[in-house]
Amino acid sequence: MTKKQRFLAAVRGEVPDVVPVSPLIHWRFANKVLGRWDWKAVFEVHQMIGSVHHRGPIGVSVHSSLPDGCGSEQREIKRSPDGRVESEWIIRTPKRTLRGKIERGLIPHEPLVGKAVEYPVKSAEYWRAYLELRQAWLENITGPAVEHFDEVVKTMGEEGVPSVALGPAHSALGGVRGMAEFIMDLHDYPDLMDELFEVERQITDKCIDAFLAAPTEVAWLDICWATGSNLGPERFKRWAQPDVERAMDRVRGVPNKYLGLYTLGRIRHLLPMFADAGVDFVETFEPNEGDITLAEAKKLYGKKMCLMGNFDCTILSFGTVEEARQETRRCLREGMADGGYVLVTGDEVPADTKMDSLKARVETVEEHGRY
Repeated sequence: MTKKQRFLAAVRGEVPDVVPVSPLIHWRFANKVLGRWDWKAVFEVHQMIGSVHHRGPIGVSVHSSLPDGCGSEQREIKRSPDGRVESEWIIRTPKRTLRGKIERGLIPHEPLVGKAVEYPVKSAEYWRAYLELRQAWLENITGPAVEHFDEVVKTMGEEGVPSVALGPAHSALGGVRGMAEFIMDLHDYPDLMDELFEVERQITDKCIDAFLAAPTEVAWLDICWATGSNLGPERFKRWAQPDVERAMDRVRGVPNKYLGLYTLGRIRHLLPMFADAGVDFVETFEPNEGDITLAEAKKLYGKKMCLMGNFDCTILSFGTVEEARQETRRCLREGMADGGYVLVTGDEVPADTKMDSLKARVETVEEHGRY
């Protein structure tokens, strides 16, 4: 089987000839290795390691337009001798301009890492202005933007899965407000937030339609902000679970299309809801921050969904090659039985990861991960 065939077989809950290996390589590690952080760089790093591409910086979008003068941009306003760069984050709506600030260069050896130090949405009035902007974006959508996929699919061939990221409503809205304030707004302005959520969910619907039109099989809904934050089970059920169910309702039954969830943190209490929604896979089963072992998740849910993850990625930075091999064997013991498992890292591959340790994972699976 090819790498792509193995991955898709696991997603379907089938038994491939070998466990697929797909560390979560993002832009930070790709930039460290190659000095580039586009999807091609991420794919090239996978090729260097021998793993299968999954979850790189590839997305689907839609063609749309906004009223004259409206939109979002970042403008550099200060550069410090120590490498810090401060940018103004500007969102222009039909009625007012929203301003925030982003700082980059906070970690000298990781220049791409940034942090919002001031968010553009600051109150209910700001939310109302932002709502008008998003309504205008939704009303002017003309179709899917998937033209770039022909190159992606041709480049990866059978060596990778050009899976795409989908953003749910709660992460789109939380991203312009900040986690703590956003959670408070859910409590303080539930009716207003319902309006915002419905518009964002309709935009997500259009992006899911773009995924269905694109020549790729796999998409993942990034709900890590909701699972890894303090949203809590009741607020998750109220504000985040509908995103999962709505997305699955749109994808379910479409031939050769699969949708899973990217999660972080404590997800034990959420897994029954994910299973009921019919998701095709769940990742990442963090070994340190999570609250369910891979072995237990496999026993409870291995027949209902593909499991991805659980490899302790701190070993890739601070451990030895032999420790990486041992961790790989542990994951195989707990997850590979009867198929439906992909050896994914328990979170993003750190920028200071040792390449030899990544390669050791692939070599170990070749030896111990065959069915």
